[in-house]
Amino acid sequence: MNKLIFIALVGACTNEPQYVPCAPMGPAGMDVCTLESDGGDMAEAKGSVHIPIKPEGDWKASDQERREILQNEVDSGIEVPIYRLEHYDISVEWTVTNLTGAMSEFRVDLNGANEAFTYDPSLIILDPTDDEAPPTPPLAGDIPTSIEPNATVSGTFREDQLREAAIDCDQVTRGNVNPFRATLTTSRHDDQFQPVTPYDYVTMTGGDPTGPAVPSIAWRQLVRIDIVFKPSAHMKIDYSVRVREHVEVIHEMGLNAPAGEIEVLDPAPYVP
Repeated sequence: MNKLIFIALVGACTNEPQYVPCAPMGPAGMDVCTLESDGGDMAEAKGSVHIPIKPEGDWKASDQERREILQNEVDSGIEVPIYRLEHYDISVEWTVTNLTGAMSEFRVDLNGANEAFTYDPSLIILDPTDDEAPPTPPLAGDIPTSIEPNATVSGTFREDQLREAAIDCDQVTRGNVNPFRATLTTSRHDDQFQPVTPYDYVTMTGGDPTGPAVPSIAWRQLVRIDIVFKPSAHMKIDYSVRVREHVEVIHEMGLNAPAGEIEVLDPAPYVP
């Protein structure tokens, strides 16, 4: 397993990125940043890395008060989350190694969780009446990539892609927006999104606007990154999560922080 360099932030927020260490010794000890699979149609591997976020009670008073200010600015039916897009940006770097002597192919999917819901497309059955319906898409990735024998291929889920993934996750889980619509449209420049009623494929009803629109200042940021690795042959993937904070909400010790000094959130999966 690769050893990642952790760049500590000293003193005030410097807006410099820091890598989240894999195989942490703290409260997120099950997090991993290396996956291996023998390949095949059903041989996918999954791993998660939490963002080392501080509990809100450990923030500066001004940052805690900002949520109260925002809550007073939005409709009373909208909950302003604790961890928002304004707090930090995320990116993920990955490298896949082909452990065979044959030309092969792989996919890397990215999913995740915000403070309220986990987005797991394998648990979201959009149309139970259609056995041939396409699978629910991931938040990012799902691109077939060829790899030479015994070769490596590297890639990055950029900050703008992770920002879009966070918005899509919020749209689906809070707004009941169809995952295909959410992931196939660009929303990071929008001012709001409109929640709708869940769609029922049996009765062919739903999808109607409901409640107030959710303004961008109240959009939830991801607090956990989930990687799904789908190789067609024996391969491994090494990946690293990088966080760039804008407000001092990331612990300087990362996931190696003592218990109680970071929030390790694993909310329930969203099921429409």
